[in-house]
Amino acid sequence: MTRALERSPSSFTAESRTLDHGVVALRLVGELDADSAARLHDALHAAAVGARAVLVDLSEVTYLGSVGVSALLGVYTRSGGRVHLAGLHAHPGVSRVAMLLGLDRHFVVHRDVTAFLAAVRG
Repeated sequence: MTRALERSPSSFTAESRTLDHGVVALRLVGELDADSAARLHDALHAAAVGARAVLVDLSEVTYLGSVGVSALLGVYTRSGGRVHLAGLHAHPGVSRVAMLLGLDRHFVVHRDVTAFLAAVRG
């Protein structure tokens, strides 16, 4: 089941898909900044509610600001660590922020959805 959580003229969209066994993939596209903060928070919260695990796919994120990092860390904490990341290295700017802030020390990071599913099923 695919459900568009937010589509607007701005440079941010989020799409959630339920995979299997209570696992949700949330694909984020665009800029995670102050302009997208409320929509980002809503998308992360909606994906995490009731999910066994959530993969946040950042492969199409072009900018990761402090608001985006804060929202990611917040949902990670509230979910008890059930949130994983993928696609951190797809865009140089996102990769640099992730590296500087050590996001891989907080999240389990996967190459993509396939690698995430293998880890969750394993």
